[in-house]
Amino acid sequence: MRARKLSNEKEQLVTEAKAIQIGVPKESMRDFIKEVMKMPGGEKILECIQCGSCAGGCPTIFAMDYSPMQIIKMINLGMKEKVLSSSTIWVCSLCYTCATRCPRNVDFPTLMMSLRNKAIRENLVNNCAKSNFHRYFFEVINKYGRMHVPELFVKLLDITNFNSLLRNVRLGLRLFKTGKLQLRAPKIETSWVSSMLEKTDQE
Repeated sequence: MRARKLSNEKEQLVTEAKAIQIGVPKESMRDFIKEVMKMPGGEKILECIQCGSCAGGCPTIFAMDYSPMQIIKMINLGMKEKVLSSSTIWVCSLCYTCATRCPRNVDFPTLMMSLRNKAIRENLVNNCAKSNFHRYFFEVINKYGRMHVPELFVKLLDITNFNSLLRNVRLGLRLFKTGKLQLRAPKIETSWVSSMLEKTDQE
């Protein structure tokens, strides 16, 4: 039953890819594959055998519009806009279940990070809230070497929504009183963080 479902998903993707590829130069499709192969995590993208191990073990697949296996197939079909605008690259929790089960050692979680950065650069993100969280999260990490919740919270706060603002302020005060919210950020060495972020953010 599962094998039949995976087969149907592949056929649907191929049909969708053919519709998208009408009028799209083959050079453009190949360029996207080459771009992905140069990204951190995309080095072995062509070695994927579509076995479905990544999709079968993914804990967040229920919230994705395409499975990890489908994303890889879409990359191989040159479906750039579909890949970069999908929710999958943002829903991925980077748990590495797929990477540990992959018989071809495709580093899918690292590839998801690279695709997120590319989607932001090319303005192909459907949900701005997710991309903002991604960007602000790493701004804070890069600044302190670790997470500082209050600063991330302030960056994400919607000051135009009074009810949300009041609710979050009350929550912040409760956390502060119990000692679970530190206002002063403990800073550690950040050079390794900067180096890692530069690598994943490369063109």
